[in-house]
Amino acid sequence: MTAGSGTAPVFTSFGKAGNYLWGNMTAHEILNLPMNEGNKVKNQDLTLCFAASGDLRNVIKTLNSLPMDYSGRCTLVINDFHPQIAIRNVVLLCMLLDTSGPSAELTAEAVLHALYSASMTSAQSKLFSDWMDRIAQFIQGASPLYHGEINYQPSAKVEWWYPQDVADLLRKIKNASFTKSTGEVDRRMNMVAPQRIDYRERYCIGLRPRHRIGYFHFLDTGVLLPLGQPVDSFDKPNKLLYSEDAEWLLADSASPVQAWDPLEVEDTRKKMGLPDEDYFGSLFFHIKQQLVDFIARARQFKLSVLLFSVDLNTLPELLDLAMEGKQRLMFDRVETSNVMDTTGPSSIISTWGPRLNRKNPHSALLLYSMNFSGKVKDGRAEKQPQDKMGKMMMELTSYLGFKKGANLPPIQLIIKHIAAFFDTRRPFAEYLRQEGVPEACRKAKRVGVGLKEYDSPKITLTPEEFYLVMGEVSIPRISPQGPGKLLRCKGAKSRRVHQLDGLDIACLSDPMMDRVTRADMFRGNRRSRLPRQIRLDRETSNKIGKGAFGSTL
Repeated sequence: MTAGSGTAPVFTSFGKAGNYLWGNMTAHEILNLPMNEGNKVKNQDLTLCFAASGDLRNVIKTLNSLPMDYSGRCTLVINDFHPQIAIRNVVLLCMLLDTSGPSAELTAEAVLHALYSASMTSAQSKLFSDWMDRIAQFIQGASPLYHGEINYQPSAKVEWWYPQDVADLLRKIKNASFTKSTGEVDRRMNMVAPQRIDYRERYCIGLRPRHRIGYFHFLDTGVLLPLGQPVDSFDKPNKLLYSEDAEWLLADSASPVQAWDPLEVEDTRKKMGLPDEDYFGSLFFHIKQQLVDFIARARQFKLSVLLFSVDLNTLPELLDLAMEGKQRLMFDRVETSNVMDTTGPSSIISTWGPRLNRKNPHSALLLYSMNFSGKVKDGRAEKQPQDKMGKMMMELTSYLGFKKGANLPPIQLIIKHIAAFFDTRRPFAEYLRQEGVPEACRKAKRVGVGLKEYDSPKITLTPEEFYLVMGEVSIPRISPQGPGKLLRCKGAKSRRVHQLDGLDIACLSDPMMDRVTRADMFRGNRRSRLPRQIRLDRETSNKIGKGAFGSTL
């Protein structure tokens, strides 16, 4: 914070505001087949829409949730309004589907570093640049629509319809010629700014001591690798994380830790026999394995990927124009991220409710809010009367085994997660009412959208897992018996939901997600908000190896 010319303070931004190139919600798949289509999905065509995709983590997890013997046709519609993310999505998907390029292991590592590292090896950078050149060949002068298509054998394709500003930015990124050292100057000014040391150390309170070394090592190098692996060969800047003028685009609170479930990362660590001390190393191998699994499926399945970069509520219209003369796409799942926080849930229900697949009783529209609790009275746990706060504190300490003599973590961490014991059903119902959701559901009744309430929550995460998650900056998942509002179809079989609450908002989740966890990093001196998820249903390797890229991984 710095002093302005007036009396009021002004805040200095560390990183370029408005660029969410790394997801701040843990990756989740949107099918949850065991509670929906089940084994019948093997021969079923699926049409899935990620209407505000951000990075590709949810796309990757969702495709990986399909069985390897899946024989239907899977159509993925991927949209993000941010032009830099749109460019990254098309480049990385083309790399992942290309059977003529490097091996799956090396491709996965290249994509991983393109997503999460500030620099790449020369070979990785060349692979990325070659694909940029190939994709840029489809730009046609001043055409208002940038359209391209690449077909892969045996039966996959990537096709995109982007506005002209995406094509313009693609040219700028492709032609940018700054060096790694130039980019590092701005990255370090933002990610390790001396003015922000207090915030970094506050964040470290929530980390196990042995994991703090990896955190600071990642900030220092900007490369996502296991500790001890040399970074000398990473000598080219990752242009996907910089502007064309070598400006670092991410906020200093951004971290790949936020984007992946720490319990799943821990499972990967145990399966691969990785050292417990290196969380970022375990994260590296977890993401790499997810990418390798994605490659195996994407190159085998009958897959169509359609990419856009427009406002979520205008996407259906552009989609119809792009598919003119073909059968109109109706969706088995539509995931909309937290766009409801800016547009309101009612407009999304009105726009996307009619596009759900009426032939699939499991088709669903998923939304979540990160901000609802601040918009209604008594929506936050910390705003509750003292007696309720005391009750939640007793529930939490009892749950963690305080009565059995367990050593509790620091009080700051207990308070940080106290809202997991706060029932947000009433304030969330009020929020939905204020936002006109019941009315929107009534209007959409003809397409089978409805509102249903569920029972009280239960926490099934073990205390040991709670300690792990709390030590890895996240929160516990809740059993599929949670409360909340589920927007769902008529006549579909009863489903249960998860519910989890954070400091600002409950994390309602789903039959759609097996677990909901969230990396909780400090943003300034206030904690990140936790989302509440709504569901709208519709009726009717070698661990370390030296490869062609010349890196040690």
